[in-house]
Amino acid sequence: MTIDGLRVAARGLAPAWPGVRIRRFLRVIGPAWIVMLADVDAASVLTAAKAGSDFGYAMLLPIFALIPVLYLVQEMAARLAIGTGLGHAELIREHFGFRWGVVSVTSMVVVDLLAYVAEFAGIVLGASLIGIPAAPAVLAALVLHTVVVLTGSYRRFEVAALVLSLALFAFVVLAFAAGPDPRAVLGGLSPVQPFDRPGYLDLVVATVGAVIMPWMLFYQQAATVEKHLGPADLRAARWETVIGAIASEVLMAAIVIAAAAAAAAAGPGAAREAVAGGLALPAGLAALAQGAPGVLIAVGMIGSGVLAAVVISLSSAWAWAELFHWPHSLNLSIRRAPGFYLLYLVEVVPAAIVALVAQDLVSVVIDAMILNVLALVIPLTFLVRLSGDRALLGPLAASRRYSAVLWVMTAGLLALGLSSAVGVLLRAA
Repeated sequence: MTIDGLRVAARGLAPAWPGVRIRRFLRVIGPAWIVMLADVDAASVLTAAKAGSDFGYAMLLPIFALIPVLYLVQEMAARLAIGTGLGHAELIREHFGFRWGVVSVTSMVVVDLLAYVAEFAGIVLGASLIGIPAAPAVLAALVLHTVVVLTGSYRRFEVAALVLSLALFAFVVLAFAAGPDPRAVLGGLSPVQPFDRPGYLDLVVATVGAVIMPWMLFYQQAATVEKHLGPADLRAARWETVIGAIASEVLMAAIVIAAAAAAAAAGPGAAREAVAGGLALPAGLAALAQGAPGVLIAVGMIGSGVLAAVVISLSSAWAWAELFHWPHSLNLSIRRAPGFYLLYLVEVVPAAIVALVAQDLVSVVIDAMILNVLALVIPLTFLVRLSGDRALLGPLAASRRYSAVLWVMTAGLLALGLSSAVGVLLRAA
């Protein structure tokens, strides 16, 4: 970074007048909010609904405890983008070599494959609740998936994604519609957690995997670069990230609350039942999948599935294009960035086909979210190393104390993922 760049960075970290801060925030908003809301995807919805159905409100405490972890991870992505002007895959290639770049991107894409299936299965499920057959629903989702990105403008894409993200707040309305007991909800925030109950720890790890996913790092960093944010925007980007992290976990909590309240009202004999074209739902959501609550579930599932499919596809396309130094901007036409757009358009098609014939995805999704924690560790390790590199980031680099916190967090995620991944592999064997 040049001397002038350092001066701009210093000004960006200094306090600004309230009016200036508000205008800057409105200009900056997009990358963090979109990735945080896309984080509440179909797999996350199923994980949260499973937690609420099986363990009531107990998962609320782990969900809210993940807010600072989610912020710390995504803030590093924003900081690196602003400090270097490079995406995550490109930075790994430049500083650690092409092979490590391939390892990092591949670990993300492997997990993404199942995520794509879950997104389209969620869309099929949501559509079926309002009487739309599976094939037209998938076809419409693919068309929307294409149109949202092929606008020739990053700004137009961002506006479309921001509007689409509002559909997820149907889950907040659903939580109130389920009629939860306020005292029971508050009881879910108790530090006394049911770790002795079979399956609870696995669901905690799955929730971590559902909340912090590898593609999120790649998306926020690439989108921040695409938006041309600079050091003066860092404060606003941090605010956007923390607000997005809170909104994301409020939505996850709303799903837990809705499922827990409905499962409690249905009674212990209400097992998971197959609904919507043969796809099985956790008991809580199944009990709500009628009338107006069913419409809310449909709106939330379709919105979350489409938004996540778009964001995950972009993350993957950006990552591979960065790795191979292909043109990769949404401001470019297909003719000028053919590899980037081809990756974006075709990678979801196999998943859409699988979703049309899928049946019970819940157990598969839970196991995938557990393995997600392990897949996160590779890109997260590079993220922590790069964020503390003073030669790379200058005054934007993380302090030693802050870096130590990040390393402890990374080690904790690795230990948590390994402990439950062993169980997943043993069950698979």
